Amino acid sequence: MYKLDDSLGYKLFQSSRLMTNRLNQYFRLKGYPITHEQWQVLSRLFDRDGQTQQSLAVLNERDEPSVSRLVANMERSGLIVRRPHPSDKRINLVFLSEESKKLKEDYTAIALQTIKDASEGIDPDEFAQCMRTLDQIRRNLS
Repeated sequence: MYKLDDSLGYKLFQSSRLMTNRLNQYFRLKGYPITHEQWQVLSRLFDRDGQTQQSLAVLNERDEPSVSRLVANMERSGLIVRRPHPSDKRINLVFLSEESKKLKEDYTAIALQTIKDASEGIDPDEFAQCMRTLDQIRRNLS
């Protein structure tokens, strides 16, 4: 018999919502004016600075218009800077601002603390298996 509270989608959604709320709460408590969505963009830029908005959309599995709005807001907030592509002026490249570069370790520590909170009391091997299972679910539904 189907029960919403026991369904995979519901449990994933609620877990994701709680993690997002916790991450946003930690950013606010530390006085950082960023959200989990902005953190995702910054995290991708920490991995490889100077990406197109399209590549950020693909990496974060979001549509381009929402990433465009997000990047515009981040630029206004001083989190990132956009510069024209050297060979194609129609394309902007997105770079970390100097301030964001300075705060990489602080932002990352907050993200790691959120993961630590979420995985408290879970055996590391079981947690690793859970991550593999979630990856398989994503592959199955992609």
